[in-house]
Amino acid sequence: MFALKKFAGLFKKEWVLFRTWLFVAIFAGIMLSLVLPYLIKRFVDGLTLPENQLSFALTMIVIVLGGLYSTLQFLASMRHDLKSKEIWLHSTSSITQLVGVKVIFSLIGYAIFNLIFIMIAMYNVKDGFVANFGQIVLSLILSVGILVIFQWMMLVLLLLFLAFYLQIKHFIGRFAIVIMMGAFFFSMNLWYKFTESQLYASIFHHIEMPLDWLAHYLPKAKVSTIEFIYNPLYVVEEVGMTIVIVILFIVATKWLEKVVLR
Repeated sequence: MFALKKFAGLFKKEWVLFRTWLFVAIFAGIMLSLVLPYLIKRFVDGLTLPENQLSFALTMIVIVLGGLYSTLQFLASMRHDLKSKEIWLHSTSSITQLVGVKVIFSLIGYAIFNLIFIMIAMYNVKDGFVANFGQIVLSLILSVGILVIFQWMMLVLLLLFLAFYLQIKHFIGRFAIVIMMGAFFFSMNLWYKFTESQLYASIFHHIEMPLDWLAHYLPKAKVSTIEFIYNPLYVVEEVGMTIVIVILFIVATKWLEKVVLR
């Protein structure tokens, strides 16, 4: 109960400091996805693209930009506390807990943002699909869930490289950003090659779970111009990746703690 109350207090602090980021994102997204298409159709002559298709295209751009915006909000929150180290030094919570609340806050805001704009996108293409209420809800949950999971992985990686950047900045100054960016792209390239290798498949591709059955519970296009491929899930891979991300989060926060307390 005490831990829950402490979490609620830390979350409320994040809400007070950074709720404006969420409101601004939603407002700007609505202007781009709903208001801008109307203005374009109203004042631009010769545009043959229907308003709902234009709105759909702009909404997809908004969703992509939302991931970047959520990342910037998380960095702003981290920067706020790093500039005032006393917040962490005198807190009764560990740095792992403090950073964990920031990650959860960013992910909840990101989920709310995507929930709104994926609904707008789905509304714009509703005439091209056949679906009941349950299929719409399921597709919405899956879409938001997948985006949030990817954003969670991105924030953990960002946290790890932030700790790396602060560590080497202590020794070489601002040039550390160049080293950090180089290390990031090198690591991502190395990871991509590993995931495409036979070694990765032999380790993680076990206990296959086919997903073809999902097609029955998702909206269906009236005109089948796009063929959806449901790649199977591998239980070992999913559990393994979850463990890796959790370990990376712990390593990143412990590393960050040493940098802050140095």
